[in-house]
Amino acid sequence: MWRIAGLLSGALVLALLCAPAHAVPFVYNNGAPNQSNGNEMTQWIQAEDFVLAAPTTVTGVRFWDVSGAYQGSIVWQIYANNGNQPGSLLASGSVSPTRAATGNSLFFGNEFQNDFALSVALTSGTYWLGLHNGPLTTTTREEFYWETTNGNTTSTANEDNAPFGDNVWFNNGQEHAFILSGATELQPVPEPSSMLLLGTGLLLVLRKVRR
Repeated sequence: MWRIAGLLSGALVLALLCAPAHAVPFVYNNGAPNQSNGNEMTQWIQAEDFVLAAPTTVTGVRFWDVSGAYQGSIVWQIYANNGNQPGSLLASGSVSPTRAATGNSLFFGNEFQNDFALSVALTSGTYWLGLHNGPLTTTTREEFYWETTNGNTTSTANEDNAPFGDNVWFNNGQEHAFILSGATELQPVPEPSSMLLLGTGLLLVLRKVRR
């Protein structure tokens, strides 16, 4: 009896070691929109900090806006951390997010969920995500707001007023709703040989149990 239990325990350990990994649903979550406020992101670049506990490739961004005049694209930027504000620019791009109305309305517009893909490999540490409505040459206020989330323990947002690129940032005291997804896996996906080893081990256990 004890021998059978030991064999089954060994098989269970082997199964756990060979179990396929599950992708992490997100690598950073700053919070959901609170339908309370927002900061304009056409006359300003709005930037929020995020922390990565391990080297990660960021592959997606989700954020929420309250819309005025959407300019048809979003410029995204990732900055190094310089104290409590954005530092050197590490990566940037222009995308047209997938936009979906949530059905929520605030006093200054309708709420939209925005999703877009990117691929930026980062080491562990603190960074800043910057977002701007339209090309950086568009600097007129369009009442397009990055929606806020409830306060948390991270630094509050910074904003850069046009003209951009002067590296002069001001803290606006808000937290903004966004989620970062990534390609990080909890553990390597087993190779076919590992799965074959698992199957062989289980067959041997069953044969010994029948004896």
